[in-house]
Amino acid sequence: MTAQHAPLEGLQLVHTGLVCRDIESAKRRLSSMLNVCWVGVEREDWSLVVFGQPVNLPLRIAHASNGQANFELIEAVPDTPWVTQSAMVQHHLCFHSADSVAACRQLEAQGYTRVLGQSGDPQGYFQDPAGLLIEVIGDGLLAYLQNFYQQSLTARQENGAGYDGA
Repeated sequence: MTAQHAPLEGLQLVHTGLVCRDIESAKRRLSSMLNVCWVGVEREDWSLVVFGQPVNLPLRIAHASNGQANFELIEAVPDTPWVTQSAMVQHHLCFHSADSVAACRQLEAQGYTRVLGQSGDPQGYFQDPAGLLIEVIGDGLLAYLQNFYQQSLTARQENGAGYDGA
């Protein structure tokens, strides 16, 4: 018998997350296919809690929007949630909640395992027993991401489809 989960109430889809082995190659491939311009790809150090352990990871993350959908592209990092054996995979769905703490609690109560963040954090990655990764974010991170999506749309209008932001 399959476990039943309650609907995830009050969540708005923000982006589809992708993980790739080579971010420059993935950006080139996806730019024209998705009709997007990528922004924000510089390597940054992130202090995170991954699998319950505090870590400092150098991540390369790019963001893009085509006006209908938003995308996040993350270069793979071994021994983290951001791994892939393929050149690129769809990785996670990111949702916003005005009450992200309650949304995170709801996922944990339904049996989702917290993969990113600590219990009580207002955002994080959660994995359901079948392997699906759900990211929940609050208002602060949503504003941060929306800035990238707006930059992507502006670059797309100014430079045309296929521009990679480089």
